[in-house]
Amino acid sequence: MTALAGVLLAALLVGHFLGDFTPLATARMQEAKAAGGPLGPILEHAAIHALITAAIVALIARPDAGVVALAGGIQLATHFVLDAGRGRASRLYPALSDAGRQAFWTALGADQLAHGLVLVWITTLVT
Repeated sequence: MTALAGVLLAALLVGHFLGDFTPLATARMQEAKAAGGPLGPILEHAAIHALITAAIVALIARPDAGVVALAGGIQLATHFVLDAGRGRASRLYPALSDAGRQAFWTALGADQLAHGLVLVWITTLVT
């Protein structure tokens, strides 16, 4: 891994934290994510992640605008699908939404792993 790729990936991980675990993820977005809908707030949440990703890619890697747009688009689509899918799975399998159950933590870990792998993918496309 090049130094640029390492810095970019680290910054993207920080960006992911900011988008998911700070007030950028509003209560309305969190509730929609947990329930798998309505889809509007989940899309807004994914758009915040896409903007953070695009900004980080533009500032650190400085690729052309098409690559920045591609990175943001990948983040928008995958973040939306992963978050909406996890919420819908939790409706079908209530144990996935119960923090007192191991299934919740496994699902949360798998979700965060998938988001992290998307960031690795974006890093490889950009650098």
